[in-house]
Amino acid sequence: MAQRRSTSPGFRDPRYEQVIEILRARRKVIGMSQQALAERLGLHKQFVSRVELGERRLDFVEFADFARALDLVPAELIAAIPRD
Repeated sequence: MAQRRSTSPGFRDPRYEQVIEILRARRKVIGMSQQALAERLGLHKQFVSRVELGERRLDFVEFADFARALDLVPAELIAAIPRD
């Protein structure tokens, strides 16, 4: 049985960092700037920057919006997250 943690690793969970890296890499591969992504999301560029730098954590709905704005399927990204 897996050992339970008393708190979530939060921003520093390697699985979360992996998801953010997938989103950042996708943005770069399709040639989209942070500004263009922010405009597509109706947000400020600073929001996108802070997410990519690990200074701001995405909630579930924001994650889905980011993924879709990058032409990714949120469910496929979630399914690819390894179990702890």
